[in-house]
Amino acid sequence: MALVGNIRDFGLSDFLYLIDRGDKSGTLQLSHLREKVLLCFAQGKLLFAAQCPADQQGELLVQLGLINALQLEQARQQLRAQPQGATLTWVIISRGFASSDQLQHALQQHTEQIVYNLFSWPEGEFRFEQNQPPPPDAPTLPRALSVDRLIIEGVRRIDEWGEIRNRIPSSDLVVRLVALPDQPLPKLQLSAEEWRVMARINGSYTLAEIARKNQRSEFDICRIVYGFLTTGLVEVGGKRTADDQSAIPVELPRIKRALVDRIINRLKSI
Repeated sequence: MALVGNIRDFGLSDFLYLIDRGDKSGTLQLSHLREKVLLCFAQGKLLFAAQCPADQQGELLVQLGLINALQLEQARQQLRAQPQGATLTWVIISRGFASSDQLQHALQQHTEQIVYNLFSWPEGEFRFEQNQPPPPDAPTLPRALSVDRLIIEGVRRIDEWGEIRNRIPSSDLVVRLVALPDQPLPKLQLSAEEWRVMARINGSYTLAEIARKNQRSEFDICRIVYGFLTTGLVEVGGKRTADDQSAIPVELPRIKRALVDRIINRLKSI
């Protein structure tokens, strides 16, 4: 029987902690407004994450530049000939299309962005299916991730979001460079990632659009732009669209203890 609930009543970090400590295997589905996320666990560790249907298929590896379309089709053909339990990731590594380290690095970044974004959800329905594996064609991590580290970083980001949101209240705001007509440009010592963000700041793109174009989380982009703001390099303008407010964290309500206890007992018993 599936375990269902809402992270409004039972915090995401608490639920992930129980999966980790209980060495649980299965699939966790979460939904909030128009967003849907799928997390797959193997013995308490995170094996796979998807935030849209395209993430659940091998095409993600092509989008990330790890393999090309021909290699993907060859890997799929070989996978169909393998016994049950083989994975697309294993086939790609065995064929030498990409190394284990290359897959781990790219997929881990992608996976972490999905998970960290979940910590900004004020609520969301969840459904945990015990012992349900990811699809064979799913781009799973070669080495599953420790949930402990994800929880610690996710909670830290909640704290940072509060400070950032004092200056950047929404990801739908347009960001632009500050004109300094009578002053020399400051000498910038930026990282490669910061330069990539700076290159997208044109007075037209919103922060959310910059995040999508740079394939980074909105938190990462807002954190970098917050640094630009504090040094006077940029300014954040008006909101171009008000369609999606889901990225703005809100204060979570107090956990309902009785419901939490029931969920803990259910999860421990399965």
